Amino acid sequence: MTLLICRTCPRYDPRASGEFGRALTAAIAAGRGGAGVEIRNVQCLGGCPRHGVVAVDGPGKARVRFSGLDTGHVEAILEAAAAHDACPSGRPDDWEVPAGLADHVSSVTLKRGPHS
Repeated sequence: MTLLICRTCPRYDPRASGEFGRALTAAIAAGRGGAGVEIRNVQCLGGCPRHGVVAVDGPGKARVRFSGLDTGHVEAILEAAAAHDACPSGRPDDWEVPAGLADHVSSVTLKRGPHS
């Protein structure tokens, strides 16, 4: 499973830019629940200006982006990553979004099939 973490959040605060990604990556590494999660720190996930952005993604699956997060959401993020990974479509209607993240879904991107 792949967890994408924005490494520029909060993008519009030059003194704090990147703090979210570093803190969240460290919190996942310090916990036990991050085993098996591939973390990719990416330049931007387009959740601005609501910083604290992560997305769950996988080949052929919908990408689900969450915004407005902090390190207090680590367990819910890992739970979402596992549920997304277990779901064939990745669509949040097909798996249970953790209650702590339900109000943080900011985008769902459906991918085209090979002949679309």
